[in-house]
Amino acid sequence: MSPINKLKGLARKLFSPNASFRNLSRRKRLFLYAGDVPQDFQYNKFVGLSLTQSNSRHVCHDITEALPLPNNCVDIYQSEDVFEHIDPRELPSVINEIYRVLKPGGLFRLSLPDYRCNILHERSLKDEHGNLVFDPEGGGDYIDGRVVNGGHVWLPTYETVQDILGSTLFTNISYYHYYDEKGTGVTHAIDYSLGHVRRTPDHDERVQDPYRPMSIVVDCRK
Repeated sequence: MSPINKLKGLARKLFSPNASFRNLSRRKRLFLYAGDVPQDFQYNKFVGLSLTQSNSRHVCHDITEALPLPNNCVDIYQSEDVFEHIDPRELPSVINEIYRVLKPGGLFRLSLPDYRCNILHERSLKDEHGNLVFDPEGGGDYIDGRVVNGGHVWLPTYETVQDILGSTLFTNISYYHYYDEKGTGVTHAIDYSLGHVRRTPDHDERVQDPYRPMSIVVDCRK
């Protein structure tokens, strides 16, 4: 192959209209988003890890699988309203894989629906003891006591998220929004320049009056 053709081939790989892990690993700054990246401008810096899309903004990848990326190469990894769709028993290994690819000092921003929020609590189905069992607005179906066909396979609270993160490699963990065990809402200021979170009282009018949490928002630093 002539030198000119070699250069053309290299250019096609580097400037392909589709994102790829090979191209991503060459970036000096890398921001990953679990799932399909929202169209809002606040997410422009992120590349999505999508189950269905492969294009300039997305790599087709199942986030429960290992990331084909080297250690210490990702600046920020954000998961927003995704992990509640994954069996919680799988999440420690998923989160430890995120830890592996983050740069030292890198950020894993996690947000999940908080089922102590009155809006989420009231819309969810309960069993005969009043325990929440299924959120119809989260997708999927509830059949024979199980959530199937997608949907929220678990309904996060502060304590369950604490337990999951406590079993991972992360030790530098900051909780910003959540309801505590007594149902009291906690809302610390969030730096949204690091990763926009849509379902908070800063951006979702449903929980602005009174100002209260809707999501559990956590920052984990490597």
